[in-house]
Amino acid sequence: MRVLSPIPTGSGAYVLHEQLASRIADYRLRPYSPWWTLFPPALPLAGRGNADLVHAEAGYGIFFKRRGLPLVVTAHGYVSDRLMRACSSRLQYLHYRTDLRLFTYLTLQQADRVVVVSEFLRNLIRRDLGIDRPVQVIHNGVDEQRFVPAPPAHAAKRKSFRLLFCGNLRPAKGAGLLVPLAEALGEGFEICYTGGSSDAKASQAPSPRGAGRLVPLGRLAHADMPAVYHDVDALLVPSLREGFGLCVAEAMACGLPVVATNDSALPELVQHGDGGLLCPANDVVAFANAVRMLAGSRADRVRMGEYNRARVEEHFTLDRMAEDYRRLFIEVIDGGAAG
Repeated sequence: MRVLSPIPTGSGAYVLHEQLASRIADYRLRPYSPWWTLFPPALPLAGRGNADLVHAEAGYGIFFKRRGLPLVVTAHGYVSDRLMRACSSRLQYLHYRTDLRLFTYLTLQQADRVVVVSEFLRNLIRRDLGIDRPVQVIHNGVDEQRFVPAPPAHAAKRKSFRLLFCGNLRPAKGAGLLVPLAEALGEGFEICYTGGSSDAKASQAPSPRGAGRLVPLGRLAHADMPAVYHDVDALLVPSLREGFGLCVAEAMACGLPVVATNDSALPELVQHGDGGLLCPANDVVAFANAVRMLAGSRADRVRMGEYNRARVEEHFTLDRMAEDYRRLFIEVIDGGAAG
């Protein structure tokens, strides 16, 4: 079974397709620069090669459709609905609502099989694009042998309660909440955030005296993330839109509680009260109260972390994800594709 996977670099989707390549024999990546999407007719060049099946992402999958070769596409996210108007620039929103929306629609209609990474995405895509064909949910998975809880003594060394915000510092990720949340929490709290210099403007504003600290971590390689999770007390996810939330599953595997928005795919991962606390979007007071509750009870943090670790082991492992895809690829190659 030869699977060819053309995939843009520098995204969470690339990480997941790379992990599939590590678990499925003869699964071959064909990485290409995201800049290629500025001229989509060039994309078929990234999909060249002998294969029994092509596995691409949904946004530009139509450009890898080849006669006589099955195409399986996975939607890792969706940005072409009207929610993104408030979360993107005018030019980005125009792109999302025109050509990207058209390419996604054509891809989902013409692929031999469509996969999404959450129930939320399945419902959103069906509603926004009017897709009425079968769509399979395969949740993303993480390597629970690499993402493991930190030793208990690790947290005892910290003097402040440390939160981790992981992702691009953009409105859709809820980056605008960081500064007001730091101010609301006050001293004794730190919000560590990832991102590069181009993203840093979203949370570099100086905090007033008495506010929690904002700690920039810069851009981090995926291989470095287990150590980052070990150095914080909880994950902060104030996102307005998550197709799945890979960093959430990774943090859960590392035994961290999660404070997240009660929206999009996040409730599919985080069980409120058991594995973390879910808050209304953009509600600084609710997020601050949730963080303070966790900071005030080490027993709750330990309980939630253990629950999250067990939940990942049962539902969100890399081996489970890879096996679901392997069975799907075999079914499609053997002629079981459903239109």
